[in-house]
Amino acid sequence: MSISGLFATTRHTARLSVKLFLGVWLLGAPAMAQTPNQSESPILMAQRQISLREGDRGAAVRELQQQLNRNGLFPAAIDGVYGSATTRAVRHFQRIRGLEVSGIADDETLDELGIDLDRLTVGLSHPDHGFINGDSITPTSSSEDIRTLQRVLRMFGFDLDTDGVYGAQTEQAVRAYERTAGLPVDGIADQTTLLDMGFSSDSQNGPGRNNNARPPRSAGSSRSSYGRYVAAIIAGPSQLSNVRQDFPNATVERTSQGEYISIGRFVDHEDADDWADFASELGYEARVLRD
Repeated sequence: MSISGLFATTRHTARLSVKLFLGVWLLGAPAMAQTPNQSESPILMAQRQISLREGDRGAAVRELQQQLNRNGLFPAAIDGVYGSATTRAVRHFQRIRGLEVSGIADDETLDELGIDLDRLTVGLSHPDHGFINGDSITPTSSSEDIRTLQRVLRMFGFDLDTDGVYGAQTEQAVRAYERTAGLPVDGIADQTTLLDMGFSSDSQNGPGRNNNARPPRSAGSSRSSYGRYVAAIIAGPSQLSNVRQDFPNATVERTSQGEYISIGRFVDHEDADDWADFASELGYEARVLRD
């Protein structure tokens, strides 16, 4: 090819590139002009579209029921379960406020009720007695949450009044439960104690979460810092914060064969095996190791 032919080919290629660039820019320009705020990405905008509907469960639903109750629209039990009674109450509220009547608590309905889901504390739930706000129950907790604790303690045979007061009687019952279950004894129903009682987390952050999984509740637990059998999750230190969402007292341990996360040491192999099975049901790779 001659030098002049090469220059002609180069000029043609350059013109084609400019045309393609202008075409792409023009196609993109109208879309950019229609964007009211370019700092708001589609993902962030989508994240604000939050709704609750029939079949949902948890602290958010409980807050919805409480707000409807304050408006005199929800006479049923506040249990954190979005059932037909909640749907009817939401429809009632929407009809009065002139909103679209769907029975779904969409972002507009939640806003009218003054509910900000981003500020709600993720709680724990009990399969028989509903939800609590937060991951522990203390003397300063709401009377509703304390009554839930008292009802659960009554299931284990404690003779308690469900008065919503975390007094000496409730504290002694918690201490007795902790002592019998082999847990640290302080009389406070912290997350470890509540999980042992059968509560579970609302959080969906765990790996392969199985919401029906129940922690072992054997009264003869042989948990001990001197136990030779370890319920171990096969994962490194980077996963410790995730594991602690389900097992708050989890620790990283090291052996000559590598690292793992311990969720408890036990004198009896059977107890360690129960806890390893529970971790497996939550989606972790777990097994029993022996020192």
